[in-house]
Amino acid sequence: MRNMRIAIIGGGAAGLMAACLLARQGLRPTLLEKQSRVGRKLLSTGNGRCNLTNLNASERDYHGDERYVKAALSAFTPRDAMDFFASIGVECAPDAEGRVYPLSNAAAGVLDGLRLYAAEQGCETLTEFEVASVQRRRDFVIIARDGRRVQADCVLVACGGMAAPKLGGCTDGYHILEGFGHRITPRLPAIAALKTDPEAVRALKGIRMHGELELYCGERLLRREAGEILFGEGSVSGIAAMQLARAVNLQKGRPCTLKLNFWPDAPENAIDRRAELLPKRPLDDFLSGVVPKRLGQVLIKAAGVGPLSMLAGELDAKQRTAIQRTLTGWTLPVKSTLGFDAAQVTCGGAELKGFDPDTLESRHESGLFAAGELLDVDGDCGGFNLHWAWASANLVARELIRRAEN
Repeated sequence: MRNMRIAIIGGGAAGLMAACLLARQGLRPTLLEKQSRVGRKLLSTGNGRCNLTNLNASERDYHGDERYVKAALSAFTPRDAMDFFASIGVECAPDAEGRVYPLSNAAAGVLDGLRLYAAEQGCETLTEFEVASVQRRRDFVIIARDGRRVQADCVLVACGGMAAPKLGGCTDGYHILEGFGHRITPRLPAIAALKTDPEAVRALKGIRMHGELELYCGERLLRREAGEILFGEGSVSGIAAMQLARAVNLQKGRPCTLKLNFWPDAPENAIDRRAELLPKRPLDDFLSGVVPKRLGQVLIKAAGVGPLSMLAGELDAKQRTAIQRTLTGWTLPVKSTLGFDAAQVTCGGAELKGFDPDTLESRHESGLFAAGELLDVDGDCGGFNLHWAWASANLVARELIRRAEN
């Protein structure tokens, strides 16, 4: 049944991957994209470099039903992803932490590789195709708001989630699946900047540091991260901080506290020793060389020590201890996170138990599939979410190829 008609709704990462895998086997899927071009969100990943996958990816890097994640990752490993991209002309290499990027360091090259290969293999792409409804008669009938219709024997819904609506994030896929009886779990922004007291970080905008972070709700430690910290307008972001957004939003408004350690390996007497070495150094510059000057000044003030014109040699033991504690454990209130407009991924989505874990076919409607961010799976930052897009699309494509061959 090589003429099996397959429609893919959504031209993002999962949709493009499925299109390529199906088309290379002689099937000719039709890719339906709401926007004027495919893959816009893909262009923004990895700060425009496109972190394709992570060599260390495992089910531990994901939030969602472990059975589904393991099934997808075992069928399409990070090495499989690298081999696939090499086969479509996109050479990749991992960095020291296992994050895999294209050699071009350009997300545009990844997108071009996917869309060009799909077209070369016979995939038809219809852009500005905003789906108004998907109906099932003998086959599926997909109707666009402008009246266009596409008929298909099988449909893959890969519309993505609600994150980054300016780049294509939407609720369309949820509505389609709800129409076939699927339950959609609550959706929250994940991998987003943390909103804090604007006054506390007003002087720090643009400062970037590495350090350790701990997120608390009351006395309970929710999550610990290490890595990049970036201060913004009333916010804390950077990879390490944004990893905490999911945990913040799951608290549903309960107050959280962020503890920042800017010198994780500091000896217990680090500030005592520094004051002895630099007795004539004013506090204005006392922490320069450990942290950026502006951050050092903010931390001195947060420790309740001053004025900044005071010399380090004048610090008493209590003041030195206060500076050390603040440098290695500055606390900030976390009010919430930035919303879906600034989030990288969606927490929540189509409930997984409504799909077969080995094929991602709907348990409610035969021939209906889903993949990618639309499903209730989200990964940590570092290439894991894109790998879920590739791996989940592969499960669907594998099943559709099997059916076509039978």
